[in-house]
Amino acid sequence: MNDEELKKVVEAGKIGAKAREEGAKLIKEGAKVLDICEAVEKIIIEAGAFPAFPCNLSINSEAAHYSPLIQDEKTIPADAVVKLDIGAHIDGYISDTAVTVSLGSRYEKLLDASKDALKVAIMNSRVGSSIGDIGKMIERTIKMKGYKPIRNLGGHLIRRYELHAGVFIPNIHERNTSFLQEGNTYAIEPFATDGAGFVVEGKQVTIYSVRNVDQKGLSDIEIKYLTEIFKRFNYLPFNERWLKDLGDVNEIRSILSSLTKKGRLYGYPVLIEARGGVVSQFEHTIYIGKDKSIVTTDVNDS
Repeated sequence: MNDEELKKVVEAGKIGAKAREEGAKLIKEGAKVLDICEAVEKIIIEAGAFPAFPCNLSINSEAAHYSPLIQDEKTIPADAVVKLDIGAHIDGYISDTAVTVSLGSRYEKLLDASKDALKVAIMNSRVGSSIGDIGKMIERTIKMKGYKPIRNLGGHLIRRYELHAGVFIPNIHERNTSFLQEGNTYAIEPFATDGAGFVVEGKQVTIYSVRNVDQKGLSDIEIKYLTEIFKRFNYLPFNERWLKDLGDVNEIRSILSSLTKKGRLYGYPVLIEARGGVVSQFEHTIYIGKDKSIVTTDVNDS
């Protein structure tokens, strides 16, 4: 990564951190999920970046992938544990960050479990660090607090226009011979729960990304949508709200469903803790430099 590319990575991190901090303040009982997410996405755009994926606002046993739909009426319930997961990108250079807000005092220790696990993982992330060892540290920290790490969620390598770029950073100890490499950017995101320790896919899909741009066998309107989606988002995730100018809500949903069934789009189901346990998540993006690692989404580092 050259200096200009690194500058974009760092700036995207600063903007992601700003949106995370300001967005967390909006999470209150009775607030509309739609209003919060659109405000967060607006913060990112007005700061000079674009959302790297739709704002996720996942509540209680929802671990990830809930992003509000057009005219969504969902609100934050009392005593909720809310995960705000957001990303920003500049010219495809991405930051990915998350915070959990608890509206009651019952789950403070659960939040501490994932927050402390993130701190330990970051402290031990440098050139040559074992990915398996990072997972072991995350698992140990969460279990010491009396909770379970979510074993089928974790961090990931980030590349330009590619949010999940193949390398998985587990939240549990796994046999893993991979190491953090100089010049790479990673998201580290410990999830903790008082439930079963793994997530399952729910029925609802609120986020999509392009899987295949082949137009063969598509109708004219499907080609129109697929072309415009790829032009706007490349392979980054998007939400139906970002397509409101293309048609009415019923048409948009019909086309997204059709393109998914035909293998042109991938749909991300809302992920739910298997036993209905409450989930907490904290996440930072870290750039692995030769002499120093930069936590791009830490307001005190980047």
